[in-house]
Amino acid sequence: MKGIVINGRFLSQPMTGVQRYAFELLRELDQILTDAPHEFGQVEVLVPRNIRSCPDYSSLSIKNVGRFTGQTWEQLELPLHCKGKLLFTPCGGAPVLHDCNVVTVPDAAVLATPKAYSLAYRTWYRMLLSAFGARAKRIVTVSDFSKYELNRLCGIPLSNIVVTPLGSNHILAVQPDQTVLEKHGLKNIPYVLAVSSHNPNKNFQGVIKATSLLRNSQIRLAIAGDVNPEVFGKTMAIPATVIQLGRVTDAELRALYEGAGCFVFPSFYEGFGLPPLEAMACNCPVVASNIEALRETCGSAALYCEPGDPQSIADSIDLVFESDEARSDWKARGCIRAHEFSWARTAAETWSLLQEVAAAT
Repeated sequence: MKGIVINGRFLSQPMTGVQRYAFELLRELDQILTDAPHEFGQVEVLVPRNIRSCPDYSSLSIKNVGRFTGQTWEQLELPLHCKGKLLFTPCGGAPVLHDCNVVTVPDAAVLATPKAYSLAYRTWYRMLLSAFGARAKRIVTVSDFSKYELNRLCGIPLSNIVVTPLGSNHILAVQPDQTVLEKHGLKNIPYVLAVSSHNPNKNFQGVIKATSLLRNSQIRLAIAGDVNPEVFGKTMAIPATVIQLGRVTDAELRALYEGAGCFVFPSFYEGFGLPPLEAMACNCPVVASNIEALRETCGSAALYCEPGDPQSIADSIDLVFESDEARSDWKARGCIRAHEFSWARTAAETWSLLQEVAAAT
């Protein structure tokens, strides 16, 4: 039986969907360890010296190790500090030099849609995925769609991949900050919200074209999210008519969801789709791509569109704005769907897996 340690490099990174998963998972995991005794000793979160935040855990212990940062720390120093233990990496790449890994891989997008990523990023990540995909004790992913994609594109045996869906309740843990609406001129006007990093897979150009086709020309488009050319390559041109919100806080994001006429998520490729669930939790109707992963996540609680057809996107948005009754119906469906996903469940299933692997090695 091995002890268990966690790769905490995500605490040094800006918040995107994968970091959100790691933050929420560890918060709930800390609660599980506080409430129930276990046989694996102190569970440590090993971190580099440049962490941005230090959560106040009750049972998890945060330990700063090594002198370096980034991939150098993760690949060369981290393995030295987890010898003889099971290492769980919830976000990013596990160290290939370590021989006992459980790694979360949310999707196979780098392999399925390589042109959406910079050459440097996709080359490095493909190498990592190949290395730890073949050697890891288990791969954790977030949907059945991603499970079969990782098997198809990476050759990872299905029996070695465990699915633990994400949660949505984190967005309701903060009070909405309504000042973001006044700051960007969104108060008391109809607007469509899009939220994500500016990855070409997110299809923001399709959203922009679709909003020009809406029956109501007064509806504005607001886009929240960072641009990261190191990961996604060249940035796209965005018209001046689009309201660019940039990075927003959770409190601002909740206010944006609650104030929007609908949330639109017309991605070409996803492994799960966390923003639509956040929107649903905030009583915001959702328009999503008619792709397998989003249908798995959203079920019958979203209106679906063809991501490559701006008119299809526009038609779905028009249906939401058609009447108050229509919006109320989609709000109710979304609220029910969002409540089916919780971080407590994600953490419980993950902890069960980690105990199983640690006990068997």
